Amino acid sequence: MIRRDTSDAEHRIAALPTSEPAHEKSTATAAQELRIVEALMSGPKTTDDLRSVGCYQVSARIWGLRARGYNIVTDLFNGYAADGLRHARMARYTLVELPMGDAP
Repeated sequence: MIRRDTSDAEHRIAALPTSEPAHEKSTATAAQELRIVEALMSGPKTTDDLRSVGCYQVSARIWGLRARGYNIVTDLFNGYAADGLRHARMARYTLVELPMGDAP
Protein backbone atom coordinates (compact mmCIF):
# COMPACT_ATOMS: atom_id res chain seq x y z
CA MET A 1 0.00 0.00 0.00
CA ILE A 2 1.31 3.41 -0.93
CA ARG A 3 1.46 5.86 1.95
CA ARG A 4 0.58 9.31 0.72
CA ASP A 5 -1.26 12.46 1.50
CA THR A 6 -4.07 12.21 -1.04
CA SER A 7 -4.72 15.95 -0.90
CA ASP A 8 -1.55 16.79 -2.80
CA ALA A 9 -0.32 13.52 -4.36
CA GLU A 10 -1.47 14.56 -7.81
CA HIS A 11 0.26 17.92 -7.36
CA ARG A 12 3.55 16.17 -6.54
CA ILE A 13 3.23 13.93 -9.58
CA ALA A 14 2.39 16.94 -11.72
CA ALA A 15 5.55 18.62 -10.40
CA LEU A 16 7.72 16.09 -12.24
CA PRO A 17 9.63 18.16 -14.79
CA THR A 18 8.09 17.42 -18.16
CA SER A 19 6.53 19.39 -20.94
CA GLU A 20 4.96 16.38 -22.59
CA PRO A 21 1.87 14.32 -21.76
CA ALA A 22 2.76 11.08 -19.97
CA HIS A 23 1.08 8.97 -22.66
CA GLU A 24 3.58 10.06 -25.29
CA LYS A 25 6.52 7.75 -25.91
CA SER A 26 9.23 10.36 -25.42
CA THR A 27 12.52 8.90 -24.25
CA ALA A 28 13.36 12.08 -22.32
CA THR A 29 14.28 11.23 -18.74
CA ALA A 30 11.50 13.39 -17.24
CA ALA A 31 8.85 11.81 -19.47
CA GLN A 32 10.03 8.29 -18.58
CA GLU A 33 10.08 9.11 -14.86
CA LEU A 34 6.53 10.42 -15.07
CA ARG A 35 5.37 7.22 -16.80
CA ILE A 36 7.13 5.12 -14.15
CA VAL A 37 5.45 6.98 -11.27
CA GLU A 38 2.06 6.70 -12.95
CA ALA A 39 2.57 2.96 -13.54
CA LEU A 40 3.78 2.29 -9.99
CA MET A 41 0.76 4.10 -8.55
CA SER A 42 -1.34 1.12 -9.68
CA GLY A 43 0.95 -1.48 -8.09
CA PRO A 44 4.33 -3.22 -8.39
CA LYS A 45 5.90 -3.42 -11.85
CA THR A 46 8.77 -5.43 -13.32
CA THR A 47 11.41 -4.04 -15.63
CA ASP A 48 9.53 -5.64 -18.55
CA ASP A 49 6.28 -3.96 -17.46
CA LEU A 50 8.00 -0.56 -17.45
CA ARG A 51 9.71 -1.19 -20.79
CA SER A 52 6.29 -1.92 -22.28
CA VAL A 53 5.21 1.65 -21.48
CA GLY A 54 8.31 3.13 -23.09
CA CYS A 55 10.77 3.34 -20.20
CA TYR A 56 14.36 2.32 -20.82
CA GLN A 57 17.35 2.03 -18.49
CA VAL A 58 14.74 1.48 -15.80
CA SER A 59 17.22 1.11 -12.93
CA ALA A 60 18.70 4.52 -13.78
CA ARG A 61 15.23 6.12 -13.86
CA ILE A 62 14.37 4.53 -10.50
CA TRP A 63 17.65 5.85 -9.06
CA GLY A 64 16.72 9.36 -10.25
CA LEU A 65 13.29 9.14 -8.65
CA ARG A 66 14.78 7.92 -5.37
CA ALA A 67 17.20 10.84 -5.42
CA ARG A 68 14.17 13.16 -5.53
CA GLY A 69 12.49 11.49 -2.56
CA TYR A 70 10.37 8.68 -4.01
CA ASN A 71 10.52 5.61 -1.77
CA ILE A 72 10.72 2.75 -4.27
CA VAL A 73 11.63 -0.78 -3.17
CA THR A 74 13.33 -3.23 -5.53
CA ASP A 75 12.73 -6.96 -5.14
CA LEU A 76 14.96 -9.27 -7.17
CA PHE A 77 13.63 -12.62 -8.36
CA ASN A 78 14.34 -15.37 -10.88
CA GLY A 79 11.83 -15.63 -13.69
CA TYR A 80 11.02 -15.43 -17.37
CA ALA A 81 11.18 -12.10 -19.15
CA ALA A 82 9.19 -10.91 -22.14
CA ASP A 83 11.85 -12.41 -24.42
CA GLY A 84 10.82 -15.86 -23.14
CA LEU A 85 14.20 -16.56 -21.60
CA ARG A 86 14.83 -17.33 -17.96
CA HIS A 87 16.65 -14.53 -16.17
CA ALA A 88 18.26 -14.45 -12.76
CA ARG A 89 17.82 -11.34 -10.67
CA MET A 90 14.95 -9.70 -12.51
CA ALA A 91 13.64 -6.58 -10.77
CA ARG A 92 10.17 -5.80 -9.45
CA TYR A 93 9.65 -2.19 -8.28
CA THR A 94 7.13 -1.09 -5.68
CA LEU A 95 6.26 2.52 -4.88
CA VAL A 96 6.03 2.73 -1.10
CA GLU A 97 5.78 6.47 -0.53
CA LEU A 98 5.67 9.67 -2.54
CA PRO A 99 8.07 12.48 -1.64
CA MET A 100 7.03 14.87 1.08
CA GLY A 101 6.43 18.53 0.32
CA ASP A 102 5.29 20.24 -2.81
CA ALA A 103 8.05 19.11 -5.16
CA PRO A 104 9.57 15.71 -5.89
